[in-house]
Amino acid sequence: MILFDNIQVHSVRTQKEYYDPKKKKHLKYKEPKVTRKLLLKEEDCYDIGEFYLQLKNCHDRAVYDDKLQVSFTSKLSY
Repeated sequence: MILFDNIQVHSVRTQKEYYDPKKKKHLKYKEPKVTRKLLLKEEDCYDIGEFYLQLKNCHDRAVYDDKLQVSFTSKLSY
């Protein structure tokens, strides 16, 4: 059995432009604005099915974000 420990899932949103109501047009940022938000921080998941359900839940919650960054540690247990 593979165990997953120290799971962290961050949603990452990159904004390249914004709308200025005074000028009534979209303006580009000099550098893209990157926003990271922690969606999940768990101690452990006991199998790949539970890990998959946690990731699917994070994708459902972060619909408008560009991507998810996932970090974890896995151990093999007999």
